[in-house]
Amino acid sequence: SYWLSGSVNQLLLQSEFSITYIWTLNGEILKQGLMAGNSRIDLDEGIDGNISCSVKNHVSHAQNSIR
Repeated sequence: SYWLSGSVNQLLLQSEFSITYIWTLNGEILKQGLMAGNSRIDLDEGIDGNISCSVKNHVSHAQNSIR
């Protein structure tokens, strides 16, 4: 399982299992990699757009977005 939490300029993805993640802003990749535990991304003031985090492992995948 995973969840997004935090304010507009600080987001935290938490997971119980090792997964592959991709953070995007308006479709542009900001950060990606393998994760075990947490992945955090800090955004500069004034960032506008749609931020998404896609996650997947060997059995499932999910995506969540905030604007």
